[in-house]
Amino acid sequence: MLRSLFLAAALTFSASAAEAQTTPTRKSGTKPKKPAQNPPATDEQTPSTSTKTGEQGTAAAPSTAGSGVAAQSAPAQGASSAPAPTTTPSQRTVDQEEFRRQVMEEVRRELQKMKDEVKQETAWVEQDSQARVQDSEAVDSLKQRVNLFQPHGYVRMRGEFFYNMRLSRGADPAGFQLFPGPIIGAADNKSQSDVNFRFRFEPTLAVSEDLSIYFQADILDNILLGSSPATDAYLDPFTPISLLSTRRLAGTVDVKRVWAKVNTQLGELVFGRMGYHWGLGVLHNDGNCLDCDFGDTYDRIAFSPREIKGHRFSLMFDLIAKGASTTGEKGELGRSVDLDTLDDGYRLGLEITHVDTPEEIKRKLDANQWVINYGVVGDYRTQPWDTVVPVNSGGSLRSQVVQRQGKFYQPDGFLSLKRKKWRFDLEVAFNIGSVGTHQQTEFDPSTVTAEVASLLTKPVNFFQVGGAMQTDVALLSADALLFGLEFGAASGDKGAFGFGARPWRNGSGAAQPVAPGQQPWNTAGRGDIDGGHLDFSSPNGGHSRINNFMFNRSFNVDMILFRNLITTVTSAWYLKPSIRYRPTGRRTGGGDDTGFEIQFAAIYSQAWYPENTPGLAKALGLEFNAGITYDTSDRLHAGLAYGLLLPFDGLRNTLPALSPSVAHALRMILAIPF
Repeated sequence: MLRSLFLAAALTFSASAAEAQTTPTRKSGTKPKKPAQNPPATDEQTPSTSTKTGEQGTAAAPSTAGSGVAAQSAPAQGASSAPAPTTTPSQRTVDQEEFRRQVMEEVRRELQKMKDEVKQETAWVEQDSQARVQDSEAVDSLKQRVNLFQPHGYVRMRGEFFYNMRLSRGADPAGFQLFPGPIIGAADNKSQSDVNFRFRFEPTLAVSEDLSIYFQADILDNILLGSSPATDAYLDPFTPISLLSTRRLAGTVDVKRVWAKVNTQLGELVFGRMGYHWGLGVLHNDGNCLDCDFGDTYDRIAFSPREIKGHRFSLMFDLIAKGASTTGEKGELGRSVDLDTLDDGYRLGLEITHVDTPEEIKRKLDANQWVINYGVVGDYRTQPWDTVVPVNSGGSLRSQVVQRQGKFYQPDGFLSLKRKKWRFDLEVAFNIGSVGTHQQTEFDPSTVTAEVASLLTKPVNFFQVGGAMQTDVALLSADALLFGLEFGAASGDKGAFGFGARPWRNGSGAAQPVAPGQQPWNTAGRGDIDGGHLDFSSPNGGHSRINNFMFNRSFNVDMILFRNLITTVTSAWYLKPSIRYRPTGRRTGGGDDTGFEIQFAAIYSQAWYPENTPGLAKALGLEFNAGITYDTSDRLHAGLAYGLLLPFDGLRNTLPALSPSVAHALRMILAIPF
């Protein structure tokens, strides 16, 4: 198009120049020449010729001097001897008009050509625009199809090696060890090793912009690699040999959670079987971490209205237990039907939170402002009756339930502060309540004495408190160095023996009263590692309370003591300084959270009351954990950690008197979260 415009301008300029050349210019100060006299009438007048071709009708070529003299001496050539004729004004006008016409015709053709090119370009633009619209619609359609199903989860393989996890202290008075195994009994064998595997699949099905369905299933959930070999008889018709196995029995798929979310103009509605996490995870922990083995799951319906002045409210109703149910005599009902509502357990909760979004947190930190987040939750749990015997175990349905009259209140609060490179998180939780009766099953009062009947129906009270504090500060460029300090505490049970983390154990303490047909049991005794804290062996004394708070088992603190020996934080407190160094930096400081990270932590642990420990001393031990992890940009995570426990007197054996020795643990993890 630009070429055509330049050509038209050049033609117009050429036409103007040609007109200027054909128009004679008069010099100032000169007189016009007189016109030549007309020839005689007898002379023949010849037409003028062209200056270029010599043809008639155009100007003649100029004559030389010699030819002019010859013409004057030859009268017969009068016409030739006359001076060279000049172009008349009318002829010049004709030539200029013709040239102008040609130029305008050329300009018209160029303009038409330009119009055609513009039309072609316009058509191409329209086609390209339509193609872009179609591509955009295709992309939107593709996005809709892609977002319709969003896969999440992780694949994890975790290896562990333990050495001397029993601390070489022997069994407690009840016959229990600190850690199960080894079992073969070789004196020099103190090592154990295993590798487990899990594929957690957590997809999201976006039915629409406001409707979503969530799902969680564990495929080969913590399956022990090398377990379930398919073996054939090899040594003889009845004796297989596992060493020659090449097949595995079918694995399992554990569907843990399925729930839905609906966004309305009034708020958000969720319902189904779902996980639950609150605060740091001391009381409620969903277990959604790469190294977690547990997690809270509730059957819930909850509603959260729109935020009110930056605060979010959520009302939750959970079905904790439904008790006895049936599908009919032969399954003719086609579903499970609850047999009674009195044996159902319910939870009613109310949350109030103020939590900034990650974008708001980043904006405030960049502006050197305080980030203050907090929340409180109140739970009320109740269950009038309890089904303690499976329905299909025989006997009447009425004999399989027992009056419980259980009521619990679980208030919990958290606080989170951030400023520049500093973080502080705190959670404190309570478990307060009572159980109206602790009897195993319903019994006939006429079969026991009045004293035993009174002891069997005596209530149990609960007052438990626990909490954790975490703080850290980032140093160096890109927050490469992180100094942290963590403190956690769980209330103990003064006057009771054992940690209380395994209340189902039959201890070495006093025998408890039971009715005919009920299982006899003993409370935890002096020097026991664990067991039940209740003691109704005497009507005047005993122990009718359970005050030891237990951290959620998905709240991991260390590698040996609380995770594997006690199995949770209870009846004790701990202090954990730590340091973490990532050379490539962290995302919070402009890094990318990839590459290597070196970790080190020291954990000192101590019980509140000496009677809660098997060694009858408060000091439990000092544990050192060191590890290294590696993360790639495509989300491969690899880690190797080593733990060493120096046990103190709280873990020694009092009968016989044996001091504990050092324990070691090694953990390897390979995972791909997505």
